[in-house]
Amino acid sequence: MSRYINVPDPPAEETPESQQQLDAIGRRMLRRRVDALKSLPTFPESIVRINQVLSSEDGDESFERIAAVLDMDPVMTARILRLVNSAFYGASGAVATVYDALVMAGLDVVKGIILSTHAMDLLSSRQGMRGLWEHCFGTAVAAGSLARVLGVGRQTEISAAALMHDIGKVVLATQLPGDYAEVVEHARAASCCVLEAEVALLGVGHDEIGKWLVSRWKLPAALAEPIALHHTPEKATRFPEATAIVHVADLMVRAYGFGFPGDHVMPEPSSHAWRLLHLTPAKIEEAVESMHRQLQGALAQANLYDERVR
Repeated sequence: MSRYINVPDPPAEETPESQQQLDAIGRRMLRRRVDALKSLPTFPESIVRINQVLSSEDGDESFERIAAVLDMDPVMTARILRLVNSAFYGASGAVATVYDALVMAGLDVVKGIILSTHAMDLLSSRQGMRGLWEHCFGTAVAAGSLARVLGVGRQTEISAAALMHDIGKVVLATQLPGDYAEVVEHARAASCCVLEAEVALLGVGHDEIGKWLVSRWKLPAALAEPIALHHTPEKATRFPEATAIVHVADLMVRAYGFGFPGDHVMPEPSSHAWRLLHLTPAKIEEAVESMHRQLQGALAQANLYDERVR
């Protein structure tokens, strides 16, 4: 039985009621730790400098200066070009410079790529959450495929939001590594989804942490709402279609078996999202087939192939 914090086992004479009190105290203490997190991931230095450029200039000249700032980071430049050129955005190798990526995808999308890849780097040594980047990348591909099949606009923004949809898991796994390893183990042992395990053991889910983070990063609503509400798309008010697409895309990638979101459970799809998007078996089949083709092409281009995924 999980103790949530290092609460010692009660002596034999402890009653079930007293043990429940100890568990309740443990939950409250852990919730305080979550509430008191001070080291949420901050903007990479490149984003800070980009914001400084944006505060002083507008227009195409700003894009040129932003590209110059990013070009000073060869690793980030390579990531941006790989992702924008992959089947993820359907550019088929046409984007050769960061400036072209900014023009094609938009600053908000490029910011999303930078923030999500920066945050995912934090998980590179976390045994319990390996595969999360692949899951998020796959969700971005699925979201783009579904948006195209449905004829929904703002497809690059939807894909960027999908890439970042599980950013709350990154925070929990990096800031409370021992506790989050216990969450993942609880989800496995109880055969429940990781969100249920988070709420049960930590008192907060990664979706709520995601809300904190998008507020801290001041992301535009087109990205923030689908990230914060991807498990509860019925609550979306400004971008309900995008939020519903990210929700369904998450399920598509789970069913496809790509990556590891923290559990092996298939959550129930939102009936609200299904109705809102007017989904049919034929549309889902078309989107899945498109996702499959694009994901294989994207993996070849972005060098993200994982031997665990076949």
